[in-house]
Amino acid sequence: MRLLRFGDWSVGVDEELLTRAGERCTLAPFAATQQGAPRLVLRSGTVPSGQGAPLDPRQPSGPRFRVEGEVVCVEPPRAELDTELALRVGMQLATLRQGGLLLHAAGVAFQGRGVVAIGPSGAGKSTFTRLCAQAAAAEVLSDEVVALYPEGRVEGSPFCSELDLPSSRARARLAAVLLLAKGPEERMEPVTPQEAIAALMGQVFRPLPGEASPGDILQRLARITEHVALRRFVFRKHEAAAGFVRGWLDGQ
Repeated sequence: MRLLRFGDWSVGVDEELLTRAGERCTLAPFAATQQGAPRLVLRSGTVPSGQGAPLDPRQPSGPRFRVEGEVVCVEPPRAELDTELALRVGMQLATLRQGGLLLHAAGVAFQGRGVVAIGPSGAGKSTFTRLCAQAAAAEVLSDEVVALYPEGRVEGSPFCSELDLPSSRARARLAAVLLLAKGPEERMEPVTPQEAIAALMGQVFRPLPGEASPGDILQRLARITEHVALRRFVFRKHEAAAGFVRGWLDGQ
C-alpha cells in the first residue's frame, strides 16, 4: 500500500490501483512523510452489481467504486484514466471531510504564495500555468485540479492536463483567486465576492453523495474567499503576463 498526503490526511492506496498510473499523475510531491494508520483507504476489490457508482460517469459499464466509511472500494483499473479517477475520488473525499473543496482550476505558487486561476474550458488555465512556471519561476500546484481550504491554503494535486506541467509543489498559502479572461493587454479588474463565489461554484467537483450539500459548499466558499484577493485577470498568451501577475502579487 502507498501512502499519499491529501490535505493533512494520510490516504492509503492499494498498489494494484496504481499499476496504470500514467504520465498525467505525479505522485512524488504527495507522498506521505509520516508512517502510521491512514485516515482513508482506497482498496482494490469487487463492487457488487447494482451498488456504488462508475469511476467515469460517461462509461457506466467501466470500473466502479463504493464508499464504505473510511474505505473506498475500487474495482481494478482497466486504463490510465481509471487510476486517475480513483485517485480523484480519494482526494475529493479526503478534502471534503477536512472541510475543503476540490475544484477544476489551475494553481501556482510564488515563494509560497498560492494563486488559483479559474475559468471554463478554453479560458487559458494551462497557458496561465505554463507562462508563470516558465517566465516567472512559479512552482506548479496543478494546471487541472486544486483543493481549497477555509484556513487559507491551496493544495495541488497529482493531476495535469499538459504533460509538461506536472506538479512540483503540494501546497501553498492562498493569496489570490483569479477569474481568467483573454484580452489584448494585461490588467487586473475587481470582482465582487458574489461574482467570484458564483464562478468558483461552477468549478467545484460535484460532492459525493452524503458528503456535502449545496449550502455547505456555499458556506465553505464564503469562508475561503473572505480574506483572499479576488480579481479578473485579463491577459495575452505572452510571457509578460507572468511578470505582471508576480509584480501585482508583490504589491499586495
